[in-house]
Amino acid sequence: MKFAENSNQAADYLRRAIPLMVRYNIPPNPLNYALWYTYVSDRMPELNSVLDKTVNTYGTCPVMVSEQLFREHMIKDELESAKDIQSNLISLMNDLHDHAHETAKRTCDYSEVLQDSLSALSDGEYSELPLESIIQNLALNTEAISATTRQFQTRIDEAQAEIATLKAELQRTRQDARVDPLTGLFNRRVFDSELQQLISSPDSVNTTIVLLDIDFFKNFNDQYGHLMGDKVLQYVGKLLKENSAEPILSVRFGGEEFAILLPGSTLEDGARLAESLRDKIQAIRIKLKKSGEVISSITASFGVTQYRSRESADDFVGRADSALYLAKSQGRNQVQCADESTPAI
Repeated sequence: MKFAENSNQAADYLRRAIPLMVRYNIPPNPLNYALWYTYVSDRMPELNSVLDKTVNTYGTCPVMVSEQLFREHMIKDELESAKDIQSNLISLMNDLHDHAHETAKRTCDYSEVLQDSLSALSDGEYSELPLESIIQNLALNTEAISATTRQFQTRIDEAQAEIATLKAELQRTRQDARVDPLTGLFNRRVFDSELQQLISSPDSVNTTIVLLDIDFFKNFNDQYGHLMGDKVLQYVGKLLKENSAEPILSVRFGGEEFAILLPGSTLEDGARLAESLRDKIQAIRIKLKKSGEVISSITASFGVTQYRSRESADDFVGRADSALYLAKSQGRNQVQCADESTPAI
C-alpha cells in the first residue's frame, strides 16, 4: 500500500494515531503504526470497522489479529517471499527470459526470411529462386516460428502454475511457525503472545483460561500405538476448533495438553465450555480396522481459572494448571475451577 500524504498531513495522522495506540495498549511497533496511521486517515473503511470491533471485544488489538489485519488490508497485493521462494521466483523469471530471448531471435530470423521472400517475389522472372522454392522456404519457416511460439506459450502456462504453487508454499511457510501440524490448532507460541497482550489491557480481569489434558494418554499410546494416539489428538483438536468461535482461541499447549483462551469471559463461561467439551470427548468412539474393537475409553480432565488483577501470565496459567491437577487427582474426566485460594503451581 502506498502513502501519498505530504509531511504536514502525515505528521497530523501520526499525532492522532499514537494516543489511540496508548489508549488501547497497542505495542509501538512499525506494523501497528501502519495499521493505526491508516485507521486515522479513514482511507480504508473496512479496516476501520474491523479494528473497531476488535477493540470493543478485546479492549486492545491482539498481536495475532494485528498481523492478520496487516496482511489482509495493508499488503494483500504484495508477495513477501522467503529466501528459498524468492530464489525459485528468480529462477523462474530467468527461465522465462531465456525463452523470450529465443522466441525473439527466431521471430527476427523469420522476419528476415519473410523480407527476402517478398523481395524475391517482387523480382518476378528476374529472381534467381524458383517460385516453388520460395513458397517452400516460407512454409518451413512459418512452421518453425509457430512451433517456437507454441513452446513459449506452454512455458508461460507452466510458469503461471509454478507461481501459484509458490504462493501456496509461501502461505504455508507463514503458518508453519504458528500452527501445530498434527491438529491444525495454533501453538503455545501464539497462546503466550495473545495472553501477554490481553492481561496488559484494562479489561484483563474478564479473561479466562481452560486447560485440558487427555486422561491416561501414555497408556493409550502403549496399548494402541502412536498412530491411534495421533488420531485421538486430531479428534480433540477438531472438537476444540469447532467450539472456538472468535474471540476464543484454542491451542495445542504441548503433548496431550490443550489450552483455551477466552477474552471477555467469566469463570462460569469457561466452566460451561469445559463441561461441554468434556462430554463431547467422552462420546468419542474409534473403531479399530483390524480387530473391529470399538475404543470408548477416551476422556479428558479440565482446569479453569479467571484472571486476577495484576497477576503475571505465569501465575495465571499456573492456577489453571493447579485446577487441572486437582481434576486429575480426584478421579479424572471432570472440570475443576480455581478459586481465590488456589495457589499457582
